[in-house]
Amino acid sequence: MLARIATFLVAGVAVYLVLAIIFWVYCLLGGHNVMEMVYGNAATYVLSVVAAFEIAWLRPIGSDWVSWRRD
Repeated sequence: MLARIATFLVAGVAVYLVLAIIFWVYCLLGGHNVMEMVYGNAATYVLSVVAAFEIAWLRPIGSDWVSWRRD
């Protein structure tokens, strides 16, 4: 259980950083108005939580992890 929580936290931070950088670069290159800024900001948080949940849920834990790496 602790491994899944740690995976959720690490994955959430990593995905957030990647998405924030992508949206930041897009804003610099493409420009935006206030609504696009709000949607982009919300999307960064929502997609980070969804991705972290999926990564933590699908991550093999314990003996499953060892057999998964060998295949």
